[in-house]
Amino acid sequence: MLPRDAERASTDRSPRGIEQFARNSVYGTIAGLCTALGSVMASVIVAHSLGVEGTGVIAIALWVVMLAAAVADLGIQATLARYLPELIAAGKAAEADRLTALLRRDLALACCAALAGFAGYAAWEWSAGGAEPTIWVLIGLACALQALAGFTYGYLRGVQRFNRLALVTAASLAVQLVIVAIGSLTFGIVGALAGYCAGSAVPAVMSLRRSRGAGPLAADIRARARRYAIYAWAGALSSAFVWSRAEVFFLNRSAGSTAVGLFTVGLTLANLASQGPMLLTTGLLPYFAQNFGKGALAELREAYAVATRVLAFLVFPACFGMAAVLPVLLPILYGQAFADAVPAATILVLAAGIGSTASVGSSVVMAADRSDFIFLSGLIAALLSVVAGFTAIPAFGLIGAAWARAAIQVSAVAFGTWFLFYRLRLPLPFRDLAKLLLAAVLCGAAARTCLLLVPGTASLPVAILVGAAVYILSIRFLRALPAGDIGRLRAMIRPLPAPFRAVAELGLRALVTAGMAPPSPVGARSVSTGQPQPLAAALGIRGGRNAD
Repeated sequence: MLPRDAERASTDRSPRGIEQFARNSVYGTIAGLCTALGSVMASVIVAHSLGVEGTGVIAIALWVVMLAAAVADLGIQATLARYLPELIAAGKAAEADRLTALLRRDLALACCAALAGFAGYAAWEWSAGGAEPTIWVLIGLACALQALAGFTYGYLRGVQRFNRLALVTAASLAVQLVIVAIGSLTFGIVGALAGYCAGSAVPAVMSLRRSRGAGPLAADIRARARRYAIYAWAGALSSAFVWSRAEVFFLNRSAGSTAVGLFTVGLTLANLASQGPMLLTTGLLPYFAQNFGKGALAELREAYAVATRVLAFLVFPACFGMAAVLPVLLPILYGQAFADAVPAATILVLAAGIGSTASVGSSVVMAADRSDFIFLSGLIAALLSVVAGFTAIPAFGLIGAAWARAAIQVSAVAFGTWFLFYRLRLPLPFRDLAKLLLAAVLCGAAARTCLLLVPGTASLPVAILVGAAVYILSIRFLRALPAGDIGRLRAMIRPLPAPFRAVAELGLRALVTAGMAPPSPVGARSVSTGQPQPLAAALGIRGGRNAD
């Protein structure tokens, strides 16, 4: 099934332009939201089934799984997402199949080695009478399944089959939640881990299907892909250590699993607030890779500025608004036992709002074959995390871990912005971003004021509605979003179901001020050719002939 997707992607070029980008973005967002919501819902189930301490134990186990899966991945998922779009756009579908087959073999060997390693450690623990060996076997199984699932996700992104990506992710979410609920209630920690394994089973099985990539891969493509994979792998390892809850290791050593449980729920909510809007950009890496392969660097630079501004417009209010309502929202979701997590969760959510805007820049860096910079920045951040783990976290516990993570995130964003601005010459709209940040701060302040003034359970919905209204009015008054960006947002919401599209359209209309030029209609046709505008039009880029 998977190889035929690559062939179809290379021959079927319709729908083109704005509709293709919008559809990829929507389906990618659905897939990402399934992942984010699945993480939150599973953590809620675990929290109510196992309590604060049990939640901490699961968090530590999942952190080990993330690190081990990053090791077993070998940079393969990122390589698929980077090179398949370029090869397919260049009419080299056969080479794309050969690259897929080569990377699949490498990944299978790595997963077998990882599983054997955890099984051996479990046997040693059993013979020594240590911790329950079943847990380590399940951690090894979860590692292998997650790495194989990552192969499927990277492949589907690479061939731009985002509709199938959304379907597979939704199916995995349903399986995971059912098994986690049954397992945690019946078998405790072991059952919950089995549920997380089940969540990766469907895409993992899909990755094992054989491709038609017969014959040797071209030497130049092999060399480029290998180099990229090595740096992407090293960068993913350092990033996994920094961004995938490295603090839980140090917190567990200094404060115990209870502090880990409190930290984990705050981090889960931070990911939920930021990932939804951020995943609207899932279609950008294939687009950037295609343009880089064709030499359309001017279009790529302009797309970076536009996408960063649109992403900030969506992610800033989500994070600042959630941070404002956490004193009510977090106990409702997880129970009063987790109320002590609110201060740390607030810090984590606010930091996520700043850090998430860097995802567009990361896509550009990867498309430009600069995975070496990803590795370097991740290594620096990892070193800072280790320093914080031996200083701030033992000294200040939970709140120290939150502040340390926030400081490292902001530092990494600043370093990445410097590289993009001064080395790659990418125009970043600092003034517009400052306006969007101010509007988000006003949104959060209004929502928190409502929590203080409105009594009872009604305070939460009132705070959300008032915060949204203040944000829209602030954007309108500050003119923080150009009319062209509103047109792009209209293109993104076009594939949504009618009720959701109607609500989103009302909000977008409220953003348009009297002196603002009307946005271009969705699906506008080229004046010179009369044909639908190519993909670059979705991002407001000139010279779109190179961006199809």
